[in-house]
Amino acid sequence: MSTADEFKPMEYPDAAGYPDGTGTLDEGTAALVDEVTADALREVDRPSADADSEIAVHRDDDAQIYVAVIGDRELANLRYREAAGRVVILTTNVAPEFRGRGISADLIANALDDIRERGLRVTVYCPVVASFMAGNQQFADLIDPDDPGF
Repeated sequence: MSTADEFKPMEYPDAAGYPDGTGTLDEGTAALVDEVTADALREVDRPSADADSEIAVHRDDDAQIYVAVIGDRELANLRYREAAGRVVILTTNVAPEFRGRGISADLIANALDDIRERGLRVTVYCPVVASFMAGNQQFADLIDPDDPGF
């Protein structure tokens, strides 16, 4: 079974409530796609340099997830699976109260940097990561040419 068969992009119902084959995004995912576009990144409300805590990103290999945290609170995550020597990126989620602050873009950039350091390629099924990568061509070399995903 190929990766494309194992990991299909999530399709949400269209406005009428039916799947339409176009991969309609739910409201939260659409907001994150908007947030990670290059133009939107200029407008985010980032935490000030004087903030009490910094956002840290770490990879949990057992759970196959990258997590952005402040202290012990999870703000965002990026779920993946390793398959056939590459990282298949599935979803990106940000807690609603932390959207619009650039956390998703920072999480994605950190995850892609880590994947590059590990010498792996990516297959992208997450529309948020696909949008981020389209606006940040410095990560284009990470896309697996045989199984790019979106």
